Amino acid sequence: MPADAPSPAPYGIDPLHCAVPTFARWRTPIAAAVFVVVLGSALVGWLGGGPPDVTEYRARQATATLEYEPVLRSGNWFETVLDVTPRRDVADLVVAVDEPLWRGMSIDTLAPDAESAEALGGRYSYHFGKVKAGEPFRVKFDGQIQPRALRTLAGFMHIEDGKHPLLAIPLKVTVLP
Repeated sequence: MPADAPSPAPYGIDPLHCAVPTFARWRTPIAAAVFVVVLGSALVGWLGGGPPDVTEYRARQATATLEYEPVLRSGNWFETVLDVTPRRDVADLVVAVDEPLWRGMSIDTLAPDAESAEALGGRYSYHFGKVKAGEPFRVKFDGQIQPRALRTLAGFMHIEDGKHPLLAIPLKVTVLP
């Protein structure tokens, strides 16, 4: 065999194996684009784990600031902080959460501990006792999302004086797998 002649292909490799498929040159750019879109979505927070939303709500009888993550990943821990400042003395501050908001979640920590808690009428109610007018009250909920499919949880967090409503906060949480 002359020195400048190509060497024969190894056994079992035919010219068919060396042919380049029609769309082969697009494989790398498409894979790179998919990688960049997924990584970019995660970095922006569209896939959960982004910065928490902090929103202030005002009503005639109370103001509240709620800090929570609107997009959560299933199986992850989450934290919700609620600051309530009543504009009048409250005999029994109640924070009630609609049951659909906590479907598929376990609430592991509530700080401070409620004086009493109940689950009636499709909501979880936590009684914290007396709070003076203008006195800020902070409550923190820690929990975990149980694994399930993609879903959106919606409902209200109610701030009440016993059975008298002070403020209702609309909530919507998107849970990603």
